[in-house]
Amino acid sequence: MRIITEVKEILYQKGLSLKFVAEELSKRLNKPYSLANLSNKLRNETITYREMKLIAEIIHCKLELAD
Repeated sequence: MRIITEVKEILYQKGLSLKFVAEELSKRLNKPYSLANLSNKLRNETITYREMKLIAEIIHCKLELAD
């Protein structure tokens, strides 16, 4: 499953939006994150591990690497 699909599914289940996540990333990283920018990073799978860790923290999920 693609990253964007998984993230959007979790956001939907929790009643959150990708815009909310972008705003929180902006606050926590002290740099601008637009909805379009975040969406493109997820769609193109160019998002960093650090960003994914923060997203998991923002949406109260555990980021897991598996074999």
